[in-house]
Amino acid sequence: MKKIFSILLAASLMLLGTQAFAQMSVNAGYLNSTLKTGNADPSNANGAYAGVSFNVPIAGGLGIAPGVYYSMITSKNTSNLGNIFSASGTFAEHALNVPLYLNYDISLASDTNVFIFGGPTAQYGLASTVKTDVNVAGASGSHKTSNYDNDNYNRFNVYLGGGIGFKVSAFQFTVGYDYGMMNLYKGDNAATSHRSNIKLGIGYAF
Repeated sequence: MKKIFSILLAASLMLLGTQAFAQMSVNAGYLNSTLKTGNADPSNANGAYAGVSFNVPIAGGLGIAPGVYYSMITSKNTSNLGNIFSASGTFAEHALNVPLYLNYDISLASDTNVFIFGGPTAQYGLASTVKTDVNVAGASGSHKTSNYDNDNYNRFNVYLGGGIGFKVSAFQFTVGYDYGMMNLYKGDNAATSHRSNIKLGIGYAF
């Protein structure tokens, strides 16, 4: 897995070195993430992403777009028993993402284009924590743990996905979907766990 991440990162950095021939864009947006583990009900988290990409033209409307993005997702679960007992768990995860997309641009009118994109995204987890807060009859306490302290929790992932975008002048709007190919839990007895993301974004191309 680390080898796959290193290959994608090296390829993206190499293409970023050609930025003199590329169009840079700054992008940010909303992220909805779903974690599916075995036969259990999926869990959802919400967050955001932001970063830059460089569209390198190849031929006609075809191009390749490496980039570097930061993403954050979070979710919270609560339970209580009247005023006697309450507990909540807050999950938060931060990651570095390196997409390497192919895209195809179709001109609709002057300064108006639609484009499709797709390809792999390598992800490296920066931090993944769960904070637990407990209140029992007025006495409260909290504890935070790092998921990466567990050697079976994988901080590396590779997503495959794509989407569609609409560009008006320098502004672009995108909708995309990514599916995580790697099992996030590496233990022999652990149920397979995969994460998928829906992304809604807005960007500005220079």
